[in-house]
Amino acid sequence: MRNTLIVLFILLILWIAGSSYWYVCRIRCDCQSKSAHAAEAVAPGEIPGNITDSPDQQLQAMVEEAKTYLTGSGTQSVFFEFSSAVAETNTIPQEYIEKLKIYLENRPEAKVSVTGHTDSSGPRSVNVELSRKRAEFIRDCLIKSGINPSHIQTESKVDSEPAASNDTVTGRAKNRRTEIKILI
Repeated sequence: MRNTLIVLFILLILWIAGSSYWYVCRIRCDCQSKSAHAAEAVAPGEIPGNITDSPDQQLQAMVEEAKTYLTGSGTQSVFFEFSSAVAETNTIPQEYIEKLKIYLENRPEAKVSVTGHTDSSGPRSVNVELSRKRAEFIRDCLIKSGINPSHIQTESKVDSEPAASNDTVTGRAKNRRTEIKILI
């Protein structure tokens, strides 16, 4: 009897931990590591980078580095389950989000495009709404990551630009996505 209670208690703890993860990371998009960024922070009074560079030169170097990273990274894709507008947001590299924030904060004319896609399964009217909700979900995650909403453009492509054939299960899974592109 005691062993059964211990096993049930452990299962309860695991269920609570899993539910908390699901809510925080998948629903609220708030599962980013704050401690990793704290370690990279510069001490008060310390100047990052080359000490001979002016603050403007350092900022320009950071922005150029971010631009190079973003253009080299290409389009970021987040994939969704069938008929779902909620996805794992940790598939977007944290470094990509940080570089995106640096670039957009310092280039007011720059935009990021968030495009929702679906596979060809189901009624078109449902897919139009689902495609829009997928793009909005990723837009909301980017906003929660600190990106100014005025820099984000969303659009819905439904099944008009498939990444793979809709004739196979694997192909349809590749088509249920949202793409993030920087418009430099």
